[in-house]
Amino acid sequence: MNDLLQRLVRDHRRLKQMLRLLEGLLDQFRDGLEPDYELMCELMEYLIDYADQVHHPSEDLVFERLLAQAGPGHTILQQLMQQHQSLAQINRRFKESLEGIVHEEVLRRDEVERRGRELIAQLREHMRLEDEQAFPLAEACLSEDAWAELLAAAPDVQDPVFGQDDPLRFRAIFRQLKGSSET
Repeated sequence: MNDLLQRLVRDHRRLKQMLRLLEGLLDQFRDGLEPDYELMCELMEYLIDYADQVHHPSEDLVFERLLAQAGPGHTILQQLMQQHQSLAQINRRFKESLEGIVHEEVLRRDEVERRGRELIAQLREHMRLEDEQAFPLAEACLSEDAWAELLAAAPDVQDPVFGQDDPLRFRAIFRQLKGSSET
């Protein structure tokens, strides 16, 4: 497997880990507890700043290259690219809800939870389609030269949580991950 595809697959493992954290916090929220809102906001910042700005654009480069070729999978690739846009909107909407809670705005708990659950469900299904359909298609259809060009064109940004020893910007996430053995 080439370097870019390895990075995308690794990102998916890490994103799934972040979604498990978020899901646990939403469970606390649903149960009437006050979860770690700082951690929730950082998780959303990570999704917006890394997944939406680095990971998804890298995937879009791969998908666009596949769409430029004759072959199978065009419908699913177009669907995944459209989902990147809708996921970015869902992420921003949920982050705004969390920021509203932090700033003591009056928001319906069930609505905030629904937005968070929607985000988790849609991102999980999106990654499943990529892992099961798009990535195998890309691996089968793209040449080594194409992969090298895609790697050179992809955003070259280090993961702000997993790519550093002690990220200051994501302190709450780092503390949580340091306490778990799943990093």
